[in-house]
Amino acid sequence: MRPIRSVLYVPGSNAKLLDKAQRLPADALILDLEDAVAPEAKPLGRQQIHHLLQSPRKTSQQWMVRINDLRSALWQADLEAVLPGGPDALVIPKVESAAELERLSAAIDPSLPLWPMIESPKGVLRAHEIAAHPGVSCLVMGTSDLRRDLHLPSNKNRDGLRLALQQTILAARAEERRILDGVWLYLDDAVGFLRECQEGVELGFDGKTLIHPSQIEPANQTFRPPEEFLEKARRILSSWRNARENGGEICVVDGQLVERLHAMEAERMLQLWTNP
Repeated sequence: MRPIRSVLYVPGSNAKLLDKAQRLPADALILDLEDAVAPEAKPLGRQQIHHLLQSPRKTSQQWMVRINDLRSALWQADLEAVLPGGPDALVIPKVESAAELERLSAAIDPSLPLWPMIESPKGVLRAHEIAAHPGVSCLVMGTSDLRRDLHLPSNKNRDGLRLALQQTILAARAEERRILDGVWLYLDDAVGFLRECQEGVELGFDGKTLIHPSQIEPANQTFRPPEEFLEKARRILSSWRNARENGGEICVVDGQLVERLHAMEAERMLQLWTNP
């Protein structure tokens, strides 16, 4: 498992941005064939993403591809173009049921991870069903579409989205899937973006989807646990293992009672971020 703190959307039809994005410190790129690409530019987008996926990678970035909506007449052509290059995952927009993913699964290698986007009321209400599909490894919040469908004001306030965000996080964790927060649209408000990243951490997201390179470093810093958290995780895991070796199941670290569940969470954190 690798970090997905910062996941940047990159339009497949923009060769300059595709080239630049490979040198950015984003944990992952979503090479986009959907909303960021005009209908007349989709053939070019497929061609350029196909070429990029066939090229040697310059960094350890993960490369996902967002195909077009499975209700459209475009997604099959997307698959034909991108599957030969072996993307790290497919991002599927506007998913509202597991049955849609079954249709897609029949057309791809079953080992290719699926990242369904939850961006409608039906998607939220069926998030657990979607997360339970065996091909799914991560859920992606599509908060802009969801805000529109819920008839919420187009502003920076997420109070009206909170129940949907939490319900989808619950669905992801119930099936041991990862989950990404939606995008921040206001590029002139870096303080607001940082605040929303911090809120994402508090809610339990693994990272954030991004629309601009300036958002990468703040997301990377916010979604990585502080070093003092990692150091405490080391102490928790070491102390609990020592207790186990001596026939115990609990111990105390910094005045906190530590049980197996705390040790397992510490181990997960250390496996993701350090060498325990």
